[in-house]
Amino acid sequence: MNYFSMTNKQLVALCKAKNLKNFSGLNKEQLIDMLNGTSPPVAIKAHVEKPFKAITPAEAEVAVSEWIGPDAGPSLMRNYLVAAFMDPKQHRDIGKVLANVAEIHVNKWLSEQSGRPIYTVVGEAYDGETRDDKPKVRNQVKFRMDAWHFETTRRNSQKNAETNSTGHVAYRSDEFDMVAIFKPGPHFGITGSTIRCIPTSALVNPLKPGQLVTGINAATKKLYDCSTKTAEVIKALYSP
Repeated sequence: MNYFSMTNKQLVALCKAKNLKNFSGLNKEQLIDMLNGTSPPVAIKAHVEKPFKAITPAEAEVAVSEWIGPDAGPSLMRNYLVAAFMDPKQHRDIGKVLANVAEIHVNKWLSEQSGRPIYTVVGEAYDGETRDDKPKVRNQVKFRMDAWHFETTRRNSQKNAETNSTGHVAYRSDEFDMVAIFKPGPHFGITGSTIRCIPTSALVNPLKPGQLVTGINAATKKLYDCSTKTAEVIKALYSP
């Protein structure tokens, strides 16, 4: 059965008919994974954002200082971030505010791990690139908590028509070489944070090889959500 040609409503109806569970809120590719049996119902729960534990004012202040500097005095940004870190209702939007500075942090970390100069890039599909006499490596950075969703923020347009089959605009498979997932620490700071690297080759949509998936399924996340695998990816991509 060609699930990809079906609408989300039809896929949800099929999930109900097969007595599958935990499919509420999934995007089209995640529903297809479930129907194909490649993302078991129990594993699908990994796609649901888990709330962080209550953060105290002192913990929030320490975390904010890691982003804006320990010597930064009172400011509108500090006040906003402290309040946002402590307010569960704002947790889903924190990544939007810290995305750009997280890219700088991740690129610096990648440079340290790979031994190659990596510069932050603006206005491209990728957020960092190597600049030396070796083959260029382009990396995308995503600020995520638990769910590793992967759609872009591009507008629906004629240019993106072919990459918008799920309601989300997908990246093309040749736009960058690797994605680095940044997950903040338990208080939304850098302390306790993790960075996980996945090569673009592992994210190609099998139904549309010219595109990447719009959601990283549970099996792929399980494989790459460890420091050992990240080290392997960095070595494979950045070694001359």
